[in-house]
Amino acid sequence: MENFIDFDPLAWAGQPEQPETVKEVKTLSVEPTCKMGSAEFSAVTPSDDHEKIMAVGQELLRMGANIADSYSDWYRLGFALADGLGSEGRDLFHQLSAASAKYDEARCERKWQQCLAKGNGRTTIKTFYFMAQQAGVDLSEIGRRFPSNPQFPQPEGEELEYIGMVLSEDSLSLPQVEGVEGFEGMRETDDEKNQGFSETFSDKIDADDLPDIVREAANTQTDAEGKDKMILGTLDLLSGAAPNVYGVYDNRRVYPPHYTIFSAPAAADKGQLTACRQLLMPIQRELDQLNQKAQDDYQQQMAEYAALDKSKRAATPEPKEPPYRSLFIPANSSATATYQALSDNHGWGVIFETEADTMTQALKSDYGDYSDGLRKAFHHEPICYNRRKEQERVNIYCPRLAVMLTCTPGQIPLLLPSCENGLGSRFIFYNLSRRLFWRNVFERHDKTLDEQMSELGERYLRLYHALEQHQEHPLEFLLSQEQQVEFNRFFEGLQLEQVGLHGDDLIAFVRRLGLVCFRLAMMLTLLRHEQYQPMFDPLSQSLVCTDQDFRTAMTIANCLINHTAHVYTNLVPHDTKAQTSAAGMTAAEKRFYDTLDHDFTTAQARQAALAINMPWKTAERYLGNFVSRYHVVQRIKNGQYQKQ
Repeated sequence: MENFIDFDPLAWAGQPEQPETVKEVKTLSVEPTCKMGSAEFSAVTPSDDHEKIMAVGQELLRMGANIADSYSDWYRLGFALADGLGSEGRDLFHQLSAASAKYDEARCERKWQQCLAKGNGRTTIKTFYFMAQQAGVDLSEIGRRFPSNPQFPQPEGEELEYIGMVLSEDSLSLPQVEGVEGFEGMRETDDEKNQGFSETFSDKIDADDLPDIVREAANTQTDAEGKDKMILGTLDLLSGAAPNVYGVYDNRRVYPPHYTIFSAPAAADKGQLTACRQLLMPIQRELDQLNQKAQDDYQQQMAEYAALDKSKRAATPEPKEPPYRSLFIPANSSATATYQALSDNHGWGVIFETEADTMTQALKSDYGDYSDGLRKAFHHEPICYNRRKEQERVNIYCPRLAVMLTCTPGQIPLLLPSCENGLGSRFIFYNLSRRLFWRNVFERHDKTLDEQMSELGERYLRLYHALEQHQEHPLEFLLSQEQQVEFNRFFEGLQLEQVGLHGDDLIAFVRRLGLVCFRLAMMLTLLRHEQYQPMFDPLSQSLVCTDQDFRTAMTIANCLINHTAHVYTNLVPHDTKAQTSAAGMTAAEKRFYDTLDHDFTTAQARQAALAINMPWKTAERYLGNFVSRYHVVQRIKNGQYQKQ
C-alpha cells in the first residue's frame, strides 16, 4: 500500500477566509486521452482542484472514515475520483477503500480500472465532496488553503449547494453503462453478491480435533476457505459409501448421506473439488471388477444356455443379465435410469456434478425429472417405479443418496426455481469467493492433488470393508445425553432466530440443517475409527460421538446457516421477500443500523429498536437484511452479532 499523502494543516490554517459569494471554479486541465492496457482514461494535470481533492482525502484518512463500505458507495467513490483525478486517483481510491474490512487489493484494482474506463461524467468529483462532508469533514476549513477556489458545497438540510447547483443524495446516481458485457449499468450481479459474502469454519476448529482423513484432505489447501471446501467435499462424498451405520433422529432411522451445493463465481477454484471424486475411486474400481466378473459369468451361462437342445432350453430359465453396479450416477440421466442405478447398487449412490446446469436440464425434461426422487432419498423414503423392459415394478425401500454440486450463483435460481417444493431446503450451501491472485502453476509438489486424495480413498476403502462386516449387526451412532441437550438447545434457538430474521420459509432450512449436522457428526465419528485397530469393537453395536466431533459438527452448522441464509435471501426465488440490492437500504433501515453498537446481542437490538419507537418485528426483519442481504452485520452465533 502506498504511503498516505503528506498534509500540513498549519500551512493552510492561517489563510484568510474568502467571501462566501465567490463562485468561480478553476477549470481542470485535461490532456489527451491515454491508455493503460485496454482501459482509456483522461490524465488530469495537477491544479488547485487536484490539491483540494488530495487534502480532503488526507483528512478522511486521518479520521479513519469508512465512506465506501457498501457496494454502491464504493462505486460512487471510484467514479468520483476518476472524474476528478483521472489515473492519479488510483492510490487514494485504494487507501480509502482499505478502511473497509471487505477490502481486497486485487479486487479493488479491478474496480478502479473499470471506473476509470467506463465513467460517463454523471458521477463527478462533487459526489466525493458530498461523501466527505457526510463523513464529518469540514470542507470550509480545507477551502481556506486555496484562495483561488475556496468554495465547497455547504449543507442545507439534506441537500448541498455547489456553485449554484443543488445536489441531493438522489442526484448522485450511479452511471448507467449499456452494452458492456459484465458491466451492466454497474448493477451488482449474482457473482458480485456471492463475492461479497465470506465466512469460514476451519479457522474456528482445532485441526487436531479432525479425524486424520478429514484433516489431511483439508491440508491439501492453504487458506480457510479452501480447507472448508475440502472438508465438506470429503464428508459429502464419503457419506454416499458408508454402509451399515445409522442413527435415530426424530424417532426415525437416518443414514450418513446428505446434499451439498458449492456456489462460486468464476475463478473461485471450485474445480479443485473434482479431486474429491478420487476418494471413492478405490471402491468404484472394486465394483468395476465385480461387474466384469458378473458379466463374464453371464456370457458363460448364455453360451451354455445356447448350447442346449431345444427341449432342454425350453425347460431351463434363460440367464438374467446382471445389474451394473456403480456408486456414481450421472446427473443427466433419465428418472428411470437414475432410480435403476440406485436400485442396482442396493440403494446407495452418489451424484457429483461440477456444473449444476447438467442436473437443471435433466429436471426440466419430462423423462428426466427425478426431483421427487431427490426429495424422497434425502429422508430415505421409498422410491417406486416400473421397469418397462421386464414389466417389473421396482421398489427402493431405503434409498441412501449423496449429492454434491458446484455451480455459479446465477445457476441456483434455475436449479431451485422455488422454495415451495422443498428441494432447496434439503441442500446445505457453501459460498466460495473469487480468487484474484495468480497461483504459481508450476510449483512442484511431492504428489498431485488427485494422488493425495486417491491415497486417502485407499485408506477409506479399508474402513468401508470393515463396515461391510457389520451387515448383520449395523452400528448405531449415538450422541451423549449432554450432547443431545446442547444440540436441541442450539437448534431451537437457531430456528427462533432465523425465522425472526428471514420469515417462516426458513424453518425448513433450519430443521434440515439440524439433520445434516447430525449426519456430519456421524461421518466425523465414523472416519475417526480409521485410526483405530481394530477399527470397530466386534462386541459393540454402537458408535458414540466424541466431543471433538460434536464440536466440529456444531461449528460447521453455525457457519453453514449464514451461507444458507445468504443463498435464501439473494439467490433462491420466493414470493414473500422483496428483492433489493445493498444500494436499496431504506432510511428506516439506516436509522436502525446506526443505533446498534459494533458488537450487540438480540436483546440489545430489541432495546435499540424500542429507543427509536420501531416495532421489534420490523427491526428483526431489518436485522435479517443486514446479515444476509447487505452484509453489514455478521452473525457470530445464536443471538450475537457484529458490525462489519
